[in-house]
Parts: sequence; structure tokens; C-alpha cells
Amino acid sequence: MFKLALNAGHGINTKGKRCMAALDKNQTREWWLNARICERIEQKLKNYKDYEVIRLDDPTGVKDIALKKRTTTANNFGATFYLSIHHNAGIKGGKGGGIVTYVHSSPSKESVEWQEALYEALIDHTALKGNRADGTCRANFHECRESKMPCVLLECGFMDSSTDVPIILTDNFAEAVATACVEVIVKRAKLKTDKTVKTKENKILEWQKAAIKDGFKFPKYGADGKWGSECEAVAKKAVCKKRITYKYKNLTKIVQNAVSVAVDGLYGSKTKSAVKEYQKRNKLKADGIVGLDTWKKLLEVKK
Repeated sequence: MFKLALNAGHGINTKGKRCMAALDKNQTREWWLNARICERIEQKLKNYKDYEVIRLDDPTGVKDIALKKRTTTANNFGATFYLSIHHNAGIKGGKGGGIVTYVHSSPSKESVEWQEALYEALIDHTALKGNRADGTCRANFHECRESKMPCVLLECGFMDSSTDVPIILTDNFAEAVATACVEVIVKRAKLKTDKTVKTKENKILEWQKAAIKDGFKFPKYGADGKWGSECEAVAKKAVCKKRITYKYKNLTKIVQNAVSVAVDGLYGSKTKSAVKEYQKRNKLKADGIVGLDTWKKLLEVKK
């Protein structure tokens, strides 16, 4: 069984870990950049079987978990591979930068093999090489040193580079990084496709069927597994929130399953809290109410 220890570096409020204000008026936090890549990696791996994954950071980003606790958790988990996602700094508003990968200063052969494969895939998918002759580096970083398994730390571009910032803020970049990582993991771990996993189209179909059970109609196209104007109209009305819309039990079950809380069809406090955390992670209005924008994110509908 392949076991992946996956880490989004730092916490939301870790001092100084954010994009340079002059390049990003929102000063996007590093943890958010790291976490959205981790979330995409986890989601893409769901298409495969015979593996386990553990997140070493706080999935809400509120707590900045100590490095010692992260590596201890990975070691106790018996991870096969440790992947840590970070974003870099040090350009101070200049140009260049690019992706950099790290292993320990005295790495195992397997760590180097993982590093080389990941760097090649990352550059292939993102083209964010920057001005570096070689993005495969070695350092005495705690995560690389204290983990008992092969470990690679990725610095996915510079948060203070005028070249990198406009790129690393995009969803396309996060998607490309996650795709590259999963491509390498699948190949090296020899993971097999899980044919029972729900495809994106099946998610929409499941949602349509739940909406119909809850009283909504798709008069023109019915439950066809495709997102269109009828789905948009229903999603605007099929609002799930605490207490008021218990009548939408089947839709609430889809929400609960997506945010990993007990599935009972009743939109209570735990469901609301989980939805708010999900919305925060995905830069949605964190009100705990599942409306059009949150539905589209949950169902992976492209805007």
C-alpha cells in the first residue's frame, strides 16, 4: 500500500508568508496557495486505488502545526513518500525565480529520483523555470532531514517575483502543479485507476437526481449529467443552509458528503461550520450557505 504524507506549508496567519503587496493587492497568503495545490492532489488521487494519504498541516490553515509534529506524524503513519508544498520568496520585486525543488543535503537515492521526476514534470506542465540553471537543490531542511522516508519539498514559484506572482495566483497554475505531482506519484507508486470513482459528469448527474427528489425540475433536458442553464436556475433556488431548508434532505446529503461530515440530510451546526471552512479554502463567501457559487465549486463546474 502506497502511503503519501502531504503537507501544505505554514498556516494562514504565519508572519510574512504572503505575496508581496506591490505585486498582489490582496497579499495572498502562502498557506492558501499551498493548500489549494494539496486539495487538487487529493482530489486527483481519488481516481486511483490502493493508496492512503494523510495531511500533515491543519486543513483549515488556522493552526501552524510545528514542523516536528508534522514529521513525527508522517513517520508514525509509515509514509512511503513525503511531499511538502511551499512557495518561495527572496526576489524582492525583481524578475525571474521559478520552481525550485529540495531534498536533504545528504539525500537517499530514492529522494533524488523523486525530486528529478517531479521537477521535470513540473517544468513540463507549468514552464515556470525562471532564471535558474537547475531547480533541483539540496538543503538541511527539517522536513527533509527528519522524515524517515523519501522527501521532496517543492517551492512553487516566488511570491515576491514580478514574473511569478501573476502566474502562481491563477487556478490554472495550481491545477498544473497538482497534475504534475499526481502524474509522478501514479507512475512511481504504480497506482491503478479506480473504475468505481465518480467522474465529474456523474457528480452533476447525482446532484440533478437529488434535486429532483427534493422537488426541483429540469423540464427540457432532465437529469443528463451535464451542467447548463437549467442547472444554473435550479442551483440558485436549491439553497441549503442551517434550519431553514431541511426539506432539501437529498441535496444536503451531497453537501455533507463533500465536506466530510456525518451524512444525515439535516443541515445543522456541524454542517454549517464545515461548509464555511470549505468556502474559506476556496475563496468563496464564507457564510455557511450553499448557493450557486458553492454548488459549482462542489460539483467542479467550470465558470
